[in-house]
Amino acid sequence: MMSVRRALLSLLAMLMALSACPAAKKPAATDGGSSSSSSSSSSSVSSSPSATLKPSRLTLGLTAQPSSLCPLFGDSAAASEVQGFLFRELVQLTPKGLVPDLAATLPGPAEVQGDGTALVRWTLASAMWSDGSPVVAADVVAGWKVARDERLAIITGRQTAQEVLRIDVVDEKHFTVVWKSARSLVAAPRLHRVLPAHLVLDDAGTPRDIERTGWCHRPVGNGAFMLKDTVEGASYRFVRNPHFSPVPGVDEVVVKIVPSTEALASALVAGDVDGTFPNAGLSPTEGARLVAEHPDSLRLVKAPGTTWVHLDFNLDDPWLKDPRLRRAIAMALDRRALVGAIAGDAYDVDEGFLPRTHSARASHTPTTIPFDIAAANALLDAAGWKRPAADAVRVNQAGRPLRLTLSSASGQRDTERLLQLIQGALRAVGVEVVLDLRPFKVFFGEGARKRKLPHLSFYAWVMDENATGLANWSSSRIPSAANDFQGLNLPGWRNPEVDRLVMEAEAATTTKARDAALARVQDLFVDEIPALSFYFRPAVVVMSSAVSGLVPTGTASVLAWNAERWRTVPHQRP
Repeated sequence: MMSVRRALLSLLAMLMALSACPAAKKPAATDGGSSSSSSSSSSSVSSSPSATLKPSRLTLGLTAQPSSLCPLFGDSAAASEVQGFLFRELVQLTPKGLVPDLAATLPGPAEVQGDGTALVRWTLASAMWSDGSPVVAADVVAGWKVARDERLAIITGRQTAQEVLRIDVVDEKHFTVVWKSARSLVAAPRLHRVLPAHLVLDDAGTPRDIERTGWCHRPVGNGAFMLKDTVEGASYRFVRNPHFSPVPGVDEVVVKIVPSTEALASALVAGDVDGTFPNAGLSPTEGARLVAEHPDSLRLVKAPGTTWVHLDFNLDDPWLKDPRLRRAIAMALDRRALVGAIAGDAYDVDEGFLPRTHSARASHTPTTIPFDIAAANALLDAAGWKRPAADAVRVNQAGRPLRLTLSSASGQRDTERLLQLIQGALRAVGVEVVLDLRPFKVFFGEGARKRKLPHLSFYAWVMDENATGLANWSSSRIPSAANDFQGLNLPGWRNPEVDRLVMEAEAATTTKARDAALARVQDLFVDEIPALSFYFRPAVVVMSSAVSGLVPTGTASVLAWNAERWRTVPHQRP
């Protein structure tokens, strides 16, 4: 991710000097949760774009259906992106690093109390909800109460909220957060969700069922835009929030849901879409190809990225519990060659789950899983999977074939090509792989997040420079019905040493202490292989040459972090 607060963690800075005005929020996660890289076929795109861009409307294409417009109730990168038009955060990760957003300043370090708790002091800047009400300290309390309410179907943020002992309102602009224990991460994005207390709490201060009462379908937010209307499954139309300052540079933003990256590329060339999102958009390779074909009408902006693409193992599966099978699969895959076949050197193929910009990764290089066909075959033999013939699928003593299902989101052409290459590489060592491609909402929301995928899954988290591994790898973060499917430990990794280390990293009061714990977690991750790292990909946005201001940060921050600075100009494409 990827820590939930990247989240959902997850995750980097781009070298563009834009001022950090009040802006919209990040995950993921997240997504996130986010899904793996997107692409399209350049040969399928028409070559004569002729649409005239309207000067006051910007249309952006998204390849995944958002799971919710409501913070805390959505778990995908697509949900985070659309929520970003409506809601801001206390702090934001920008190309300049961490900056205040709804907060007036970054808070100071946690003040450790005599009872072991830690107090953090916050001050709010002046901001308004789209109904004209001021954003006040009570709204931070409201977000915390909603996140903690066990009656509500919260998807992200509950566990973090439960680590807060209380939030005390000093006055309308000042509040203190009392954590149950000391921690170094007191100002991470999405740590505290801000919701309008006058709408989400009843007169007794108890959270309303805001998802069922309809507030989540047309939320009152504090971002640069507010929701005007929706076409179910097709589009969202946002208009300026009249109470937002500074005034956004475009009147309307339409987010159009397109079925695939191929369709998104066609829409860009035709002028039906003016730009893409860094998540649930085009892959860096396809974006570059598309812009190369249409240099006069399209351009690409790229940032170093923390989107971590990986192959998960379902550790509750009886076969995949055996570490020999997981290591054999890992050693049978020449990941550098496989990724290079679809992306050249555009992606950073790396071990571990932390991006190179994370200080724990910069100070410690995880061990490497080598590509070794002979060793992979030997491990499979030792694990009891024998080949009846040289090119046959392996079988166990009961005669059952070694057939594994590999699940991922559909509509992402580069990813589908990579999965086919993985399928072929594993067939070479006698492992039969059956591809299971589903629309993202079905794959992730009903499959991966609820841990209903039988064997292997391929997707991505946006990882944060402040990730501690807690959300991803603590056994307490394995989603289940009992915990309302909270947490990002989708493989189901259970390791007591990892549980202890990620708690140490979470509670560390210095970067050095955090990174020391994470160095060991990274090595355990590579040794036990609950998931196999493939690559980190850069964040890219492809846009019409008539558009300016769309800047991916390469972190978990959403594209709308600077939405008030977006501009369009009348421009007739050639």
